[in-house]
Amino acid sequence: MADLALTVPDAALALSEHALTIGQEFPNVETCRRTLKDIAIALHFDLRIVKSDRSRFIAKCSKEGCPWRVHVAKCPGVPTFSIRTLHGEHTCEGVQNLHHQQASVGWVARSVEARIRDNPQYKPKEILEDIRDQHGVAVSYMQAWRGKERSMAALHGTFEEGFRLLPAYCEQIRKTNPGSIASVFATGQENCFQRLFISYRASIYGFVNACRPLLELDRAHLKGKYLGTILCAAAVDADDALFPLAIATVDEETDENWMWFMSELRKLLGVNTDNMPRLTILSERHKGIVEAVETHFPSAFHGFCLRYVSENFRDTFKNTKLVNIFWNAVYALTAVEFESKIAEMVEISQDIIPWFQHFSPRLWAVAYFEGMRYGHFMLGVTELLYNWALECHELPIVQMMEHIRYQLTSWFSNRRDIGMSWTSILVPSAEKRILEAIADAHCYQVLRANEVEFEIVSTERTNIVDIRSRVCSCRRWQLYGLPCAHAAAALISCGQNAHLFAEPCFTVASYRETYSEMINPIPDKSLWRELGEGTEGGGAKVDITIRPPKTRRPPGRPKKKVLRVENFKRPKRVVQCGRCHLLGHSQKKCTKPI
Repeated sequence: MADLALTVPDAALALSEHALTIGQEFPNVETCRRTLKDIAIALHFDLRIVKSDRSRFIAKCSKEGCPWRVHVAKCPGVPTFSIRTLHGEHTCEGVQNLHHQQASVGWVARSVEARIRDNPQYKPKEILEDIRDQHGVAVSYMQAWRGKERSMAALHGTFEEGFRLLPAYCEQIRKTNPGSIASVFATGQENCFQRLFISYRASIYGFVNACRPLLELDRAHLKGKYLGTILCAAAVDADDALFPLAIATVDEETDENWMWFMSELRKLLGVNTDNMPRLTILSERHKGIVEAVETHFPSAFHGFCLRYVSENFRDTFKNTKLVNIFWNAVYALTAVEFESKIAEMVEISQDIIPWFQHFSPRLWAVAYFEGMRYGHFMLGVTELLYNWALECHELPIVQMMEHIRYQLTSWFSNRRDIGMSWTSILVPSAEKRILEAIADAHCYQVLRANEVEFEIVSTERTNIVDIRSRVCSCRRWQLYGLPCAHAAAALISCGQNAHLFAEPCFTVASYRETYSEMINPIPDKSLWRELGEGTEGGGAKVDITIRPPKTRRPPGRPKKKVLRVENFKRPKRVVQCGRCHLLGHSQKKCTKPI
């Protein structure tokens, strides 16, 4: 075991760093005990405690005949302890293997506490490897796991405490962020946790006053001690960034819990708007979500997430050529274009007909879907929820919601600053699309029919633009909310600024309004009132003790569904020229003569 022994320079360094001296003081006997354990591990010798009580602590080296010994006694009149006698020389060879009796679960917990504070995802396997590298001690996987659990509990509290604190936490949200919705619900005689709903006033204000009337719905399953599911309704800001409106945690994903979540969302919007906007909702359209939307938002346009539909199509047919034509069909602007792509697919495979009957195009195709998506077709909230579940699954529920609040607060602050730095009329993403439309507009001949109507002529077709109604016969202006190239050509010809004809939801002013409110901080839990009269915001009263749900994580390693980042990205579209209809270039770069 020569490779395990300390070298002469290492031994000298360890002795200097962990040297004890007569008269050295410790604030209490527990600190003294921990210090001596750390020294024993660092210097690779076993410690045997001879006496440990309220007034003294005596320890010696466990090897017979070794003179190392320390006597620590309580100082009179004060709580501190000091070293009275010390024999600091070892004559034994010390511990000659990687296993050490003093490397207890408690020691592991103290050793990794700082690292876990910064990274709750610190894995037991990483813990035992780092302890071996840094301290020359081998601990088992179970010791590392238990040490992490104990350290997490010391830093964040236990899972059980998290559920117990929920009523007080909701009260704090409503108190520090007036106008916010925060309610918790328990079930059964034992008051087991069932549901938690949170929506901050800043998010409500931003959505109602500045965001487009578009919501994404999705969920992610939690892998913590008591499992559960996190639900989210998220909007999209002017620059196409995700804007979470409401977040819920439930004991499990059920149709009833989705119905409750949409009910809370309906009440939230009903209270904060004079006229309920006609929403466009995107989801994976599971049965529970469909029924909940139909019940509480009967007038909403409820469509599929295009990623969900396209992945189903790809996995069903496993044909690259079909998939490419499918994407051309997805983004076809008119029914005629869409049906021509369907005809191409039918020639390749008759099996697509029943698939299209199951996934009705009116729920996802650009040409048929009636809701306003403004070019937003995918669920961005899926990746966000996956990341939250991954980052927070080992945190108690209150700490998980605090982690989410910290992220929302950071987004609001950063985006508020970014918005104030912009000097353009439109946000950068919209500005880019408008400039592309203006560049393409030079390819067209413009014929003015009257004050508001224009005929836009090109080699392949003629389009009619009405600048008062903001309509183009190609349908892109209506569908995306930004002037298309035909509209830009009409507007330029009559001296108008195309930027002013974009929908208000794309303006810098709307972006600034979205993030104009602040999410206020919440005091430390030591300052919360855990007992009281009750709550005003609904749900459980503060004086009710909420217990964990009955669901528990099963033993063994949980199955993980790895979602790769590229899965969340929109598939790359094949560019098709609007003039010559060939693939690989845009109309702007077409070399064919007009």
